[in-house]
Amino acid sequence: MLKTKTETEIAVRLYDNKFYGTTYGKGLYRRALYNGSIDLQTPLVKYVIDLFIYDDWANQAKTDDQMKIIRKIQKDKDLLFSWIYRYSKEAQTKTLVYGCCIMDCNDNNVVVLIGDDEFGLEGNWTLVAKPCRQAVNGGKAATLLATNADLSVWQK
Repeated sequence: MLKTKTETEIAVRLYDNKFYGTTYGKGLYRRALYNGSIDLQTPLVKYVIDLFIYDDWANQAKTDDQMKIIRKIQKDKDLLFSWIYRYSKEAQTKTLVYGCCIMDCNDNNVVVLIGDDEFGLEGNWTLVAKPCRQAVNGGKAATLLATNADLSVWQK
């Protein structure tokens, strides 16, 4: 049975990309403004995202599903976009899933659309990302956090 957006708690963590603008090969630049993760508690699954301006994001499209998404979305200079990859910690692999993440830089609204058949997950969420306080004890704190859950009760 598929979970709906009202039943599924989600946390989107965004980090400034400290490598933005650097090269990783001749003529190849890191163009993601933010790196991030999307965590769900039930089902317990983690996705990774990299937020780009529209042109850089659209140029990464490789599948028919991605092309369908691009055709439905209007180009806007105030929006950042990401494809969504399921992350397996055990295998240390990323698998593309259907969907995308969009962030409006004006009001920090984050829209997440995920269709992951392997985990029986289909949903969309609209959240507001808020700035995070600095990490305590040298931990890595997200720059922005968007969630519909009380993260203090989530299992680690």
